[in-house]
Amino acid sequence: IDVQPDVISAELTTQLVVNCSITNNHVAELDVIKYLTLSSYNESIKYFEDLLTLEANTFNLQKIRQFKHSQINSGNLFITLTLQDPTQFDAKVYRCIVTGDASNATNISFVSKKEVKHETISTTLLEQVRRLKKDIDRDQSPCKKEEPTVHQKQKSKLDFVGSSEVIKELIEPLTLACTYKVMNNDHNQNSTVQSLYIFHETNGIIATINKGETVATNQEINSKNVKAELSSNESRDSYIQVTWSHLKLSEAGKYFCGASVKYSESKNENFNKMLTITITRPTFDDLVKVIQKILAKSEEDKELILGNIQSIKDDLNANKQHIESVTEDLNDTKENMKNYKEEMKIIVANLSTTTTDISKETDEERTEDKDKTYSVNRISPKSCRDVNSTYDRVVVTLASGLKVMCDTKTGGGGWIVIQRRVNGKVHFFRDWSDYRNGFGDYNIGEFYLGNENIFKLTSCGQYDLRIDLKYNNQSYYAQYTDFQISSENDNYKLKIKSYSGNASDSLSCHNGGPFSTVDNDNDGSSANYAAVYIGAWWYHPGCYHSNLNGKWGTTEYAKGLQWYSLTSYSTTVSFTEMKIREIETDDYLTLLNK
Repeated sequence: IDVQPDVISAELTTQLVVNCSITNNHVAELDVIKYLTLSSYNESIKYFEDLLTLEANTFNLQKIRQFKHSQINSGNLFITLTLQDPTQFDAKVYRCIVTGDASNATNISFVSKKEVKHETISTTLLEQVRRLKKDIDRDQSPCKKEEPTVHQKQKSKLDFVGSSEVIKELIEPLTLACTYKVMNNDHNQNSTVQSLYIFHETNGIIATINKGETVATNQEINSKNVKAELSSNESRDSYIQVTWSHLKLSEAGKYFCGASVKYSESKNENFNKMLTITITRPTFDDLVKVIQKILAKSEEDKELILGNIQSIKDDLNANKQHIESVTEDLNDTKENMKNYKEEMKIIVANLSTTTTDISKETDEERTEDKDKTYSVNRISPKSCRDVNSTYDRVVVTLASGLKVMCDTKTGGGGWIVIQRRVNGKVHFFRDWSDYRNGFGDYNIGEFYLGNENIFKLTSCGQYDLRIDLKYNNQSYYAQYTDFQISSENDNYKLKIKSYSGNASDSLSCHNGGPFSTVDNDNDGSSANYAAVYIGAWWYHPGCYHSNLNGKWGTTEYAKGLQWYSLTSYSTTVSFTEMKIREIETDDYLTLLNK
């Protein structure tokens, strides 16, 4: 069974083709083929319903179910169902089953299944598609087109070109470039491009970019193969470019590019261009040339590898000689240490006599100092601002009885660490109870202090929040004033104010959002963001810029430790530490005066 395409979207997908066919090598065990049946899975009754059945001997086709806007073809051991303008109800599992007799007259069947998925698109993108279809219908109208005036010829225009219009399947690349060219003598020069897109007649939107947003692509296109820029300079061109390395026959056909342009006098204008791409199957000679190129490249790689092996051998020999030299130096040092040890014994013996007299005189003073030190050490700090240490991170118990990790160095120290992830050894996909009470291990270095503890701390003072991150071996931070979370009755809502730092702001979007976990969905959306994005965070509809409690180390779309301004949705940070510090009274008064 084969389906084209396997992902459909309303108003984007013009047709869905489901092909059910038999080849001898797939059903070699059948001596007699009797029936070929195409069916689909009914989610309501949890059962496959037959749609079409072909009798192998007579080629008689029985239509068990009627379809609107469809085309049905059948012949020698195949059934093809083509659905025009498919909807989300056509996205289901399709099954092809062949029934017949084996050589021993036993009745047997073979089954193959394929799933068609439905993908929801944004309202903005849907409007662009509708507008494009209207423009295409208008362009294809039989009405006589007017000749362009001299002024129109001098206007800025849309260009749509391909690296070639005839491509050989799987072995030749294709690049399509849609460019809005700005003409220097255009009277409407004060214009800005609002959006650009490339659209395929069957596969729908290939890539699109809107003003102020990043480029978006469909599932089949790797984002690394798409380049786009909407120029903010009115004298520079804007463009969107897509490159395919290995095209398939299903990607042939008509491609459209479109641009939406806004002029200074609040006038909008849409531009459209079409390009037809033909894909042919490679010939035998084409395949021979490809193999020759692969063999030549393998020879180059072989020479490079042999050169690297020799270089490694040379380095190993040099390291061996260096180790031998270091070993000799260590032996010499060992002998010297023996001599120093003997000398130290003599010095210690001499000092022992002298210190005996001194110790008698200072016993009383030492006892008094010891009592003072013990008294000071018994006083627990109220916050991490009271903790001084030579270590960067220390674990202390505050006067309130709460055990915390203090950052004593960053930005002058005094920070209470409330979340830390460094190695992925602690699992963060947890329920509401764990995030309320806190979890993790200070010794491992990964933990979450607990929303109830954070609420109690921030409700008794004015706090700053600092988030330290590492991405691609570079350190970043984001800092916010007036950090606070509300009580459990209010679902621990996030409250922050001003941002500073070098990581860019990916948290203010979540301000005011309630905390959600996989078992306590408070995000206000029909989807459970915590379950979808494998995390726990202050989610709310229309905002998903960070997810620092997500899945460690994953590159799955939007499921990792996200800080959108650094990672986008496709990568993840390798270190995160959230910490809070109480603003001292003098600092707080200064802040209020400002």
